Amino acid sequence: MRERRATRPLVAAAAAVALLLLCAGVYRVSAADDDGAITTTLHPGWNLIGWIHEETAASDVFAQVDELELIHDGDERLVRRSASDAPAALHTLRPGRGYWFHINSERPVDWTRPAEPATRRFHLEPGEQLVAWAGPSDRSISDVLLGLRDQVAIAWRWLAADQRFVPWSPNPDLPALNIPAVDRGEAVRVNLVEGAEWLHPTGNLPELRFAGGLHHWLPDNLRDVIEADLRFVVEQFVAKFKFEVPAERLIIRIPTTPEALQRQQDNANAASTAWAYSPERPGGTSEIVMSSDRWSDDDEPGCAVVSNACSTLAHEYFHILQHELAGRAREQVPGWLLEGTAMWAHYAVFDRPEPGLEEAQVGTDELDLATRADRYDYAHSVGFAAVAILVNSAGSGSIVDVWQSLGQSADAELHWTAGFARAFGVSYPAFLTEFAERRKPLFGTISGRLHASDGQPLPPMSVFALGRVPAEDGSVGWTTYRSEVDNDGAFELTVLRRGIGTSEPARYALSLSHSDSTCRTGVNPDGTFTFAATASAREGLVVPSPGQPALTLNVQVPASFCRDRLVLQLAGAYGTSGEFQVSFCPTDDGPGFCVQAERFSGGRFATFVPFEGDYRMHVTDRKGQCHTFVGVDGRSRRSGQISGFPSAESSRLVRVRLDSESDLCEEDSLAR
Repeated sequence: MRERRATRPLVAAAAAVALLLLCAGVYRVSAADDDGAITTTLHPGWNLIGWIHEETAASDVFAQVDELELIHDGDERLVRRSASDAPAALHTLRPGRGYWFHINSERPVDWTRPAEPATRRFHLEPGEQLVAWAGPSDRSISDVLLGLRDQVAIAWRWLAADQRFVPWSPNPDLPALNIPAVDRGEAVRVNLVEGAEWLHPTGNLPELRFAGGLHHWLPDNLRDVIEADLRFVVEQFVAKFKFEVPAERLIIRIPTTPEALQRQQDNANAASTAWAYSPERPGGTSEIVMSSDRWSDDDEPGCAVVSNACSTLAHEYFHILQHELAGRAREQVPGWLLEGTAMWAHYAVFDRPEPGLEEAQVGTDELDLATRADRYDYAHSVGFAAVAILVNSAGSGSIVDVWQSLGQSADAELHWTAGFARAFGVSYPAFLTEFAERRKPLFGTISGRLHASDGQPLPPMSVFALGRVPAEDGSVGWTTYRSEVDNDGAFELTVLRRGIGTSEPARYALSLSHSDSTCRTGVNPDGTFTFAATASAREGLVVPSPGQPALTLNVQVPASFCRDRLVLQLAGAYGTSGEFQVSFCPTDDGPGFCVQAERFSGGRFATFVPFEGDYRMHVTDRKGQCHTFVGVDGRSRRSGQISGFPSAESSRLVRVRLDSESDLCEEDSLAR
């Protein structure tokens, strides 16, 4: 590695003056993009130019600009208009480098030059240097240097109109200066603490298609928001993963109606509202499908706030990355690795701390990763937990390295585990053992047995533990664990024992549900039933420490549990076309303790209810903005003070007619 000089000929004085002029006004250097060419305004004196076109003789550049007097590489080589034969003379301009152009003129000069980048991937050495920007124009210096954020000690933006530098630091604690945006073909001066590979984004976006069309209930700026979010994700992938899917090989498809989403699901044999699809081999057109419901009305464009839509978009884009890098070798790896690395990626693209090792272990109670060997077992939570362990030892770059390793190996399709070992530094069998050993101390068990009060065999049931998990920063997270009940009524839940980064225990509330329905009830710490998992129940169950007696419950299940079924039929033009949520709520416990109904075709909603009693129905529109309660007479009351209908009359069908959105938004407007 060659040593760089501390002083730069011809520009050292300008650099020194720059540090004294931080508060002076700044001016934008103009540059226009035009079909593979850019026009840059060259000011009298020194101009800092980025060369992004193919390697070009200095003599050719002089021929383009009559006022150009001298070109300097910012290090030790220069060339004047009268070419020099000295060994140190600068004979060619190379892509990715920045150069000083000295203009001998009394007024600015517009220079139109080629702008088709010879490459967008540059290798930079440690130390101080001038680097070109080949990405899109009108980018803040912070965005331009995003891909070098971990390597930049300090950078400087040259203002040619003022003949001065303005410094920029990646340190967020320092006050930000008003620094003009950077355009394609300009350059900045940087000081790097270590070498780096730097990929510039193309600025091109994949095609955006709206399946189902744009309707009045959708935000007017939905397209703009999605495009801004997509641009953010793509440029973050370029900066942090050194990867961009060619825009012509990706389509973003947004279903905007339930019918359009259903068609997309049928075509892809998918049940989700978001997924990624890639052809059998790289080089074809991939797709990301995301329902428009992923975006809310108050989403800020460009992922200014981390949202469901931005996280999902980053997750699915990573699936496309997997395909582009690994090809068919991707088909050989287990589903937990596919989903776990994508889960980790959607954290990595945002400027927020990556989840800690303990935090990532919360979402699943599994200890045996070997049971998740199937590629089609899309294990998001357990994959996230596993990848957290891998990243903890191999670094976050390993989530991309593993796919590159698979794609570069001739035998990857047969022996994907070799690529796994190269990327993560551990063999696959050894990691399966490590996964179980790392997770065992985090978990304990809650066990028990169910008994039917009438002595009859129990139907298939599940037990859930809703966990209140404290964190070191004082916040509280929630997590849910599930266990199927054996034929003899026995159950055992493996749950997180302690909070995240703290010795405070996690606390649990139990609930019981039919395995094939949404009917559920809470279980008190003493094994008795309550309609819902109340706050007192959440405080009641603490997993004992190792060596202490296990936590075991005996639960009596009433014969009436989840026996009665309630049905609501929505009719009318709005009722049959809209998408609603319906819940059944007991009249004596208030609206907070409700059971969500399952949706069937034709506007019918039904569910079993936990206990005998009187119920009213709660109807909410697709956006959750308008809602109403419905009583036995099919009438709406906003206050909820309405007569319910007995669950024992389960054969009774209540019909409600909805002819417009106002039927939900206005009081007393529903008619049977």
